[in-house]
Amino acid sequence: MSKKINAKNLKYVLPSFFTVLAMMSAFYAILQAASGFFSHAAYGIIAAMIFDSLDGRTARFTNTCTAFGASLDSIADMMAYGVAPAIMMYCWGLFRLGKIGYLVCFIFCACAGLRLARFNVMIGIVDKRFFQGLSSTIAGGFIVTFLLTCVQHGVYGLHTLYFAAGLTVVTALLMVSNVKFYSFKEIHGSPKIIALVLSIVLVLLIMLTYKYKGLIVFGLLAGYIGINLLLQPFYKTKLVVN
Repeated sequence: MSKKINAKNLKYVLPSFFTVLAMMSAFYAILQAASGFFSHAAYGIIAAMIFDSLDGRTARFTNTCTAFGASLDSIADMMAYGVAPAIMMYCWGLFRLGKIGYLVCFIFCACAGLRLARFNVMIGIVDKRFFQGLSSTIAGGFIVTFLLTCVQHGVYGLHTLYFAAGLTVVTALLMVSNVKFYSFKEIHGSPKIIALVLSIVLVLLIMLTYKYKGLIVFGLLAGYIGINLLLQPFYKTKLVVN
């Protein structure tokens, strides 16, 4: 009887365990950024993204989705995609812009929090095909991979910092906008074909990332944002109620 109870409890603990690992990775990224190791900090955010994807999938697979897990996941997302990227950008170079740099980083952090809060209260009443506003995950990844690209390719200077500040503000505002971004939650077609295409894309992505490093991921995220902005007139959404 005790074994059954322990197994049942473990089933509920496992998703939260991955969420805590995502929080730990975000905390690691903050510490590395404060120490000046920005590549390590970026890898910490990438690890957080991996753990973040595992916690939701584990919860759905084990049918253990709870309000506690959802709240904990939002806190982890705020750390990984709001607080950590903002601190990384500030420590990397935006501190050189004085109060402007501080304000830019705070705007990004605040918009990530607002984006997550809006997402939580709108679950079940929006078209699941689209995100309303840029996902905090993609926004944080976009900023972090931009920073990683600059570090890996030695791009740094006052003009770069002003561009980084503008890019950070625009990304932050996209999170709290009403712009629709395709979520990829509803992909129609044969599961085998979809799995094959995704496997090929993943292999190509790994090969290109090995050669060009963070530039490839940054370019993909920039392309995703740009394409969705161009396709706004063609997106038709509807409210759905669960």
